[in-house]
Amino acid sequence: MNDTTQTSEVQANFDNTVDVKEFKFHFKKVVDKESGIETKRPTVELKLPVPSVEGIIAILQAGGKQLELLQAAVEEVVVGQARSLLTDNETMTEADFPLNQCIWEFIANMPEAEKRGRGIPKETWADFAADYITIMPSVTGKSAESVSLAAKLFITKFQSVKTNKPVIKKLREQLAIYFNNSSNAEQFTDCVKFLDEKAETLLNADDTATLLAALD
Repeated sequence: MNDTTQTSEVQANFDNTVDVKEFKFHFKKVVDKESGIETKRPTVELKLPVPSVEGIIAILQAGGKQLELLQAAVEEVVVGQARSLLTDNETMTEADFPLNQCIWEFIANMPEAEKRGRGIPKETWADFAADYITIMPSVTGKSAESVSLAAKLFITKFQSVKTNKPVIKKLREQLAIYFNNSSNAEQFTDCVKFLDEKAETLLNADDTATLLAALD
């Protein structure tokens, strides 16, 4: 087979409507109630076809069910953003809800860590917090009350301490200790990575800019 033939086959098999991207799927440990035996499904790594820019244009042109699915995916992002805003601020109501933060352009320009964090299911955050509370007392010698407070600050994404850099720095250190000592850390990689990047962003933030943003 000559080079021309090989090139022709590659071009024939190329689909510009998708971008192939790699994803890792982690699974929880499962304990059999009768035997007490603990098992864990191995991580599955897949290369999945994600619609490219050309693919999205093709979906728009095709309409029908494909377009409905695309619209539903967009809607899910907007609703997820609204849910996260409400979760971050328990006193927020319809009267003071920041609709401007649910505009597509605003969401698109959010820091990558923020966008990733909003895509993590509530159940995963709850499981992460439970594992953190279970692991950390024996690893650090800290009380259950202390690690529970840290876990609460993690699942609320540092909301109540976002301008307190010494606290954020301490929490980031504790997060690293957890990740290096928990046998379940792999399944909570997304949570840990989000929190670490969020902490770095907050630690590097200009104090004046942060204060102005809080007063805006």
